[in-house]
Amino acid sequence: MNAFLIDEMFPPAAAELLRESHGHDAVHVFDVGLQAADDAQVAALARAEGRAVVTENVVDFSIERDVVLVFVLKRNLPAGGAQAAGLAKILDRWAQANSDPYLGPHWPATD
Repeated sequence: MNAFLIDEMFPPAAAELLRESHGHDAVHVFDVGLQAADDAQVAALARAEGRAVVTENVVDFSIERDVVLVFVLKRNLPAGGAQAAGLAKILDRWAQANSDPYLGPHWPATD
């Protein structure tokens, strides 16, 4: 099981699916009051709670070195209502392959 903090560009339902369907400890920034927070605050919470930040914001998060970053581009996810399920599937597969992920950037397979 991995712990995730899902950034605001992804649907909150992705965190719910990760918890309920895949057994992961996942929260969305909306769940913890960090909607519209700056990226440093998001990274700080992830660091404090031992969570991987799931984001597509490569530029702003690339300066963070002491937190696990999982980059997923929305253009690689299914459109509309299927986006949450697509993201949850990608993250579950990544978590199974990375039970003890290194700090820094990760790019899970999206196919």
